[in-house]
Amino acid sequence: MKSVVFLYPNLAGHLNPTILLSKEFQNRGYKVYYAGLMDLIPFTKTNQFEYYALNVLPFAIGFDSIVHHGKKEKWLESLLDRFSNKRFDQRKEQIEKLFNDLNPEWIFLDEFNFTDFLFCYPYLQGRRIIQLQTKFPDYKNGHSPPLCLYKFPDKNVPYLWNKYMFKKKLKIFLDSIVFFGKSDLNLLKNAFKVLQIDSQFKINIEKAFKPTFNQVEEWFLVPKELDFDGQDLQAWQHYIGPMVDLNKTETLETNYLSFIQKRNVNKSGKLIYCSLGTVLKTHLRNNLKLGQTFFQNLLTIASENPNLYLIISLEKDLQRHFFGGTANELDNVLMVDYAPQMDVLKQCDLFLTHAGLGSIVEAIFTSTPMLLFPLNELWDQNGNATRVVAKNMGIKGDLSLSVSQLSAEMDILLEDSHYKTATSELCELWKNKYKENYFLKFLDH
Repeated sequence: MKSVVFLYPNLAGHLNPTILLSKEFQNRGYKVYYAGLMDLIPFTKTNQFEYYALNVLPFAIGFDSIVHHGKKEKWLESLLDRFSNKRFDQRKEQIEKLFNDLNPEWIFLDEFNFTDFLFCYPYLQGRRIIQLQTKFPDYKNGHSPPLCLYKFPDKNVPYLWNKYMFKKKLKIFLDSIVFFGKSDLNLLKNAFKVLQIDSQFKINIEKAFKPTFNQVEEWFLVPKELDFDGQDLQAWQHYIGPMVDLNKTETLETNYLSFIQKRNVNKSGKLIYCSLGTVLKTHLRNNLKLGQTFFQNLLTIASENPNLYLIISLEKDLQRHFFGGTANELDNVLMVDYAPQMDVLKQCDLFLTHAGLGSIVEAIFTSTPMLLFPLNELWDQNGNATRVVAKNMGIKGDLSLSVSQLSAEMDILLEDSHYKTATSELCELWKNKYKENYFLKFLDH
């Protein structure tokens, strides 16, 4: 049977946008595999895909702290790996075995697996290898600021990029010193030569976040209309559109349905949904107190406003850490560790989000205004929030807002119809443009 392989980490925000693509391959008679560590298994089982085990992490991607977690001499272990080429050899062997076992016609690489292209290179003949990005294009340019910043397009963009690239190259230089010339980039460049990769596939670091390879197909699983104007894509790069399954099946628990019914009985009730992502604990690991204050402020607002119905999605250990059991004492608050997000968004009046791109796209498809709380400058949340604010579909907040400030921003979004109108207009545009699986033309060209 024909097969397709997705080389991916277990990150919901990266995996979920690939589901429509994978199901299309299934409809075409392909066997769909997700290759990676065992924590991918729940995702593959839920979506009826196949799992292929890779028990080592990608090479030269900065995963040393994960590989050597719990070891006393992490730096020394990493140094030995780099000088012995241990991880290079292990990953190369496993990718070669994958091709021998599955013989895939298509290979999709997540940004955290981009270095696997080196090991896929000998198998290019008769296959398509595609880099998938769940972010907007983030290459250095004169139009759009780096995605990690909450900045708008203006005359300062070149300065912002130069500052960002200086910091990035300084970090590469310091890593080279720490590891005696064996930084991730140096390892990557050396592997490029050892494996005799054609020069057309040059390593490109002139971008935010992880590097990529030139001339390798790159698909941005995002809608162009949400991006800033002026992005100059290369011939091998494409906007694929909003990869959201609007008809996905979700489990609606009894407590959730009862809560929605309670709100519907109150004709003046407003439903507010708060979800700051599936990796909130990771983003706030150095400042859990800030998160606790924010959620406690939300409860205070709910306690003072009985017409506001608040659904908070928060993993169980953070619920215990932040609240103990007090959150469930309020009739107009529902605390869950999992929410059927599409169903909630179809009914709610306001979405409080960390500005993850998947959540933003789902909010727009349900015409839901947003109060955005980017959690840090490590990834793309600030850039996503900038685009939402620029198109008048939401307001940027801050976890440190006082109760009165947070309440005021929520009131603006609930009462000013301009935010709802702008979101609805983009929703209609997308439904008209992307209704026939827009991405199919990229599969078939």
